[in-house]
Amino acid sequence: MGNQLVGVAPSQIYPVEHYLSDHADLTFDQSLGSTRFLKVARARSQEGLVVVKVFAVHDPSLPLAEHKERILKIKEQLASAFNCLPFQRVILTDKAGLLMREYCKCSVYDRMSTRPFLTVLEKKWITFQVLYALHRMHKLGICHGDIKLENIMVTSWLWVLLTDIASFKPTFLPDDNPADFSYFFDTSRRRLCYVAPERFVGAPDPHNRPASDDKTGGLLLSESPCKVGELVPSMDIFSAGCALLELWNDGTPALDLPGLLAYRNGEERPATMTLTIDDPQLKSLLHSMTERNPRDRRSAELYLDEARGK
Repeated sequence: MGNQLVGVAPSQIYPVEHYLSDHADLTFDQSLGSTRFLKVARARSQEGLVVVKVFAVHDPSLPLAEHKERILKIKEQLASAFNCLPFQRVILTDKAGLLMREYCKCSVYDRMSTRPFLTVLEKKWITFQVLYALHRMHKLGICHGDIKLENIMVTSWLWVLLTDIASFKPTFLPDDNPADFSYFFDTSRRRLCYVAPERFVGAPDPHNRPASDDKTGGLLLSESPCKVGELVPSMDIFSAGCALLELWNDGTPALDLPGLLAYRNGEERPATMTLTIDDPQLKSLLHSMTERNPRDRRSAELYLDEARGK
């Protein structure tokens, strides 16, 4: 997905319930927010409450069927991964693409500010589950692509579910134009940026760009301002490290977009990327997960092995 999609101006804007009206098995309950990229609603189905994410189709040439196939394959692969909640159903129509999953009331971001506040032991339990979810996903060759506290759901008994896997979002983003980042990743409007630094790249010379680039990388359109490519586990590790830093630092965001780009360009690690509590082992873990160089980050499996018994 690139500038072409970001720049699409719809001729008419409809509320999210408009896109659910054609589906008799879905009853609109309430809106959960809306951005230029996706409209989100809670709906009632025969199975109970579901989250519906709606992508309004303004360009019929987009390869949505390929993304549907990929999303359903991820669902099958993660069927036994009990800390993951992939999209369970995909509906494509001429008007919109609908992504559906089970509704969860609370994210870790919500839970942080809810009494009784999380204890150190509870935060460690959440940290373990996030790493274990990543281990299971990466072992199956699946990367999340957009890890932040809003996408880490938690039950009343602190069971973690990593959700909203972003297989349809671009791997690489232009480092000189924030439009793509804002469109695809700043859905919470909190201005934080946990996208791995190596995912921000300079736009190549279009005259030297291989024609094969237009047909690879899982893009939602045939034109991208950046190189294309697949997500790799080290990118998820960085994002998860930033999200966990926010959890452990009592809600202080680890990075915003200017801060991440400065870090990418060689500036010192900002104070917000340092753990504020005195726990050397945890500090070492989160420091390693958020290393600037992806080769200096380890796998989720190795982090779990190192922490075992400590």
